Amino acid sequence: MKRRNIKLVIAFFIGFAVLGYLREFFFVHLNIIMYSKYYQKPPILPIPASMSLFNAFSYEFLYYAKYVFTLLFAVAFLALNYFAIKKLTTNQQLLKILIYIYVIMGTLALLSMLYGYFVNDRLQDDEYTLSRWLMGVAQSPIICLILLASEKLYPKTNHHD
Repeated sequence: MKRRNIKLVIAFFIGFAVLGYLREFFFVHLNIIMYSKYYQKPPILPIPASMSLFNAFSYEFLYYAKYVFTLLFAVAFLALNYFAIKKLTTNQQLLKILIYIYVIMGTLALLSMLYGYFVNDRLQDDEYTLSRWLMGVAQSPIICLILLASEKLYPKTNHHD
């Protein structure tokens, strides 16, 4: 592997680690705030100053806002996956596959949630679990790693110069 590629791999590794940490930090503390509001108790852990803004909102608002934040983090991971594949491979087909995978996963997660909501009248059963799992994959480097590992499986005719 070329020195430039090693530096890029390290940079993307750090990028995924930082984005993953920020995502985890955000949702853990948001859940603590929501728990505190729902049970009308003081927070079980101290809330960092960076998250204190969310204390001003109601539980219901935060509950639905989590869907928006999940979508935003999924888009951030999509962007990082996209740039990692773009910079670390020469196969442009992998970028199209990445986009298709995200569209399919997002659609399946949405359909699963809608099914749970409209058919079961709640968002707590297996449909919710499937949707959360799909969004967990979307908010990770897993797809990028699989696509990078699969690059050698494509014929050389799919590569650009």
